[in-house]
Amino acid sequence: MSKAEERRETASAYRTICYAREWTFLETEPVARGDATAVVARRHAQMPFPPLIMLPHNLKRSAFETQSIALFWDVYFPANKRIESTSRNGGIICRNWTLVIHRLDLNDSTLRPALLTFCLARLGEIHNDRSVTEQAINIYGTALKEMSHALHDSRKVQSDEVLVAGKLMSLYEMFYGPTTPKLKTRGANWRSHIEGVIKLIEIRGPRQRNNKDTHTLFVDTRVSAILAAIVARKPNFFAAPQWCKLPFETEPKDPADYLHDIMAILPMLLQEYDLLEYCSDRARTHQRLVKLFDRCKATDQALQRWHARLSSAFPNPLPSAIRKTTEEANMPNQRRFSSFDLSDYGLATTLPFYWATCNLVHTLTHMVLATLRSSGAAGYGEDLSEHMNPHRSAISIAHSVDYFTAPEMGILGPQLFAFPMAVAFLYFRTFNGPNAEEERQGLRASMERLSRSGLSLETFLASLQAATNKKTTPNSLEDAWAKGAQAWYGDNENLGTMQIESGKPHAGH
Repeated sequence: MSKAEERRETASAYRTICYAREWTFLETEPVARGDATAVVARRHAQMPFPPLIMLPHNLKRSAFETQSIALFWDVYFPANKRIESTSRNGGIICRNWTLVIHRLDLNDSTLRPALLTFCLARLGEIHNDRSVTEQAINIYGTALKEMSHALHDSRKVQSDEVLVAGKLMSLYEMFYGPTTPKLKTRGANWRSHIEGVIKLIEIRGPRQRNNKDTHTLFVDTRVSAILAAIVARKPNFFAAPQWCKLPFETEPKDPADYLHDIMAILPMLLQEYDLLEYCSDRARTHQRLVKLFDRCKATDQALQRWHARLSSAFPNPLPSAIRKTTEEANMPNQRRFSSFDLSDYGLATTLPFYWATCNLVHTLTHMVLATLRSSGAAGYGEDLSEHMNPHRSAISIAHSVDYFTAPEMGILGPQLFAFPMAVAFLYFRTFNGPNAEEERQGLRASMERLSRSGLSLETFLASLQAATNKKTTPNSLEDAWAKGAQAWYGDNENLGTMQIESGKPHAGH
């Protein structure tokens, strides 16, 4: 039985009769001040829709679906504001699948059930309505079936509707996928959807259709593909020169695109480090270690040049809203994000990826250096500067967590911050630098707050660690994190050469 068939059977097991109840109530309950769901509830109360929506049994399905989608957008976007394709900051263009979906055919047989699945799953969690959640599970089965049909249609398989449908199903698995029977199921399902979307892009070739919407979807998918490759520690075709050049012939790169070029190198470095374990020739191992060490330093230099260019274009490359988060958190009578402005979106979502990439590159550099020195090699690493202390970039991520996981950020904030947050959490879980325990507890508290609001991000991140580490099967979230840290960093003693002397944030924070 294929994985797709297994997922369809799982969805069928929860199948219910849609819209069979006489009335369905979607209502906002009063919540205590300070609760993680309080802001979401208040936002619903401020919507142009009535806070209590009654759907009689004879209401047409299309009306119910349209209302559900409208409600969903208001909890997906940050601060009740939609992203505009023209918004810029620091020269970074906002490219996100949500900019395209409104121009697609929302009645498409593949796209509509995928969108409804994600919409209803979120609304069911917000309103604690099991019937709506069950409808989402039921429709997910339909979405999987329609995706299977689309993949066998040579014309439809290249449509933007199918591409966005795959993206939506990956997001559903990210936040609302199953946690049983195995912890790794959720991460594995997410990865299968991402791999499917990547294949759809590959079918189109590096010269995408000369269309801005198609290019937006390419860039959005490219980011997900690179992150998936980093997690798997195995490069994909997005690292090939033609895929870094040809898609941008008609749409010039912005700073975020250049950062993604550098990020695409990281899976190659991680894979080479892993392969060294199987090299039995000592002289050959030494040569490969030296080469890898030099490649790590070259990658770091590329990262620093990128940041220098960004700083010259934008003197203080840090969104003011991130700084205001801490200030406003100490003012109990002032609503956080009172002056939130989505013109910061492009920059705010790019810097955490820069910090996460720096952290991984710098940590890997020290691991390679430790291995070289343990073999008796001398004269390496004397020129490493303080900026290559991975603790600094981890601190920068930790200091931004409140900004991206605040209720006002909707679903989009936690979605974009998931990868950097996992990088920082694994780092602080493994290494004992200044304030490491405090930062780790802060990250854990943020993930728990998200879980209470219905966005179980920690479960997904732990599941992804479990799905990636094929050698072991963790039996709990904590066990998954422990095995994930072991897979990424191995024996902590390998990092005995790291000089962690300060908790200063990375440049740019």
